[in-house]
Amino acid sequence: MKLNITPDCGNSPKKKLVKNLTIYFATYDLDNAMEFMEDTIQWNLVGDIPIEGKQGFREALEQMKHNKVAELTIDRIITHGKEAAVNGDMLMENGSVFGFSDFYDFSSAKGTKVKKIVSYVIEKK
Repeated sequence: MKLNITPDCGNSPKKKLVKNLTIYFATYDLDNAMEFMEDTIQWNLVGDIPIEGKQGFREALEQMKHNKVAELTIDRIITHGKEAAVNGDMLMENGSVFGFSDFYDFSSAKGTKVKKIVSYVIEKK
């Protein structure tokens, strides 16, 4: 997978974590991603049924594995306190392009465990 990442997307530990999580999700590296999820993780993929718990979150991502990302672009990562946001684009192997924004809530300001993610994913025409 080709990566296009804005240079300042790794200048703080929390930004680096969000960058890495975005890459883990795009490559379906679930073992590394799950290390940073709370057992009670909540995932709201807007427009879909909310997912509760680490196992449900993992299963939902496993079901998406057939959607291979050819190129991931991370435009911006913003962090403040217990929160972070990331946005960018994903070029899929089938040629479709999706814009995404993920909003993270961490269990502490230190930002080592994710307790909630709200994701917006829209296909670009």
